Amino acid sequence: MATPCIAHYGTTIIESAPPEGVAQKDVPIEGQLADTLEFLQLFGFEPLIENFYPGMGRQYIWRRGETTDVDYLEKDNFTSYRAEQRPASAGPREGDTIFRLTHRDPVAIYQLWQERGLGTPLSESAAAAFLAGEQSWLLVRGPDGQVYEVGPSQELACENHRVYVWTADERVDEVAVAYQKHFGLQTVVTESFHGLGTVQLLSREAPGVSLGLLSGCAQGVQPRWTDDIFVEAGYSHFRLGAIDMPATQRDSREAFPAAGDVGFIHFQDSYLELVQAPAD
Repeated sequence: MATPCIAHYGTTIIESAPPEGVAQKDVPIEGQLADTLEFLQLFGFEPLIENFYPGMGRQYIWRRGETTDVDYLEKDNFTSYRAEQRPASAGPREGDTIFRLTHRDPVAIYQLWQERGLGTPLSESAAAAFLAGEQSWLLVRGPDGQVYEVGPSQELACENHRVYVWTADERVDEVAVAYQKHFGLQTVVTESFHGLGTVQLLSREAPGVSLGLLSGCAQGVQPRWTDDIFVEAGYSHFRLGAIDMPATQRDSREAFPAAGDVGFIHFQDSYLELVQAPAD
């Protein structure tokens, strides 16, 4: 069976290699990885898959709900023994990614995160408005360094499965055309994004997904630090279903050899886990 086009997000987490002679599975889950898994568990996630890659790192994929749920989510939490924090920059970097996390009671979940010291709002004033019911969405940085847009579950899959990517101002139109061509996305609106810049939102209803191209940051969008997903802590990837997967692969740079029906590519500013979208 082909790998499905579902909401699947991933983020690189720093971890030290185990001592010589110690198996990866026997190393306690601590630090940033432990905090990330607790952060997700409070949101309703549960274990799905775990993998161990000797000399590289380990992987814990967790899910929330069933694949038939309109707000189903998967989060790939993988560690790298050679990951490091990138140098600070004045503004976001090309390819920096924000994932939407939706829940039926997001305010209660945010309060749990705060009680346990998990999740930092990007804006304290926005957090106060979110808690007061004055705004529906809040940007939160998780223990994995990943930024999430947290809010209420939506009726359509494309509204729950939403990814935002910081894009150089001069390339927004070019990148939008590429996503339209390869993934069947259509521009639906251009609007302000949490006061940080502007988002051009592209969407398709089946398989449901929305992609927001972020630009217009006052500090400017800086060049990406590295393309190596195992070197940069907080490096994000996400799954997308192509209209014609071989054609998309030809128009992209391969990151790693494909594994079965899943390709690993650099597409425009993003690292994608590429699958074939099912026929209508």
